[in-house]
Amino acid sequence: MQKEIVQQMGFLTEEDMTGVFKVTRTTLENWRRHGTGPIYAHVGNQFFYPIQAVSEFLTGRLRKVVGQ
Repeated sequence: MQKEIVQQMGFLTEEDMTGVFKVTRTTLENWRRHGTGPIYAHVGNQFFYPIQAVSEFLTGRLRKVVGQ
């Protein structure tokens, strides 16, 4: 039930993020520690990622293919 509520509010859970990006929770922790991943909310012992921030994170990682 919590996951559905969070998703309706426009957030992804840490579990969602590991599935979307095919990374471990340790990688997400490193992103948070180094400020290299999308912004997030920390409530209790859980992390939530705004879907808009995840979209901006992906957009910021777009690369142009050179030489084609």
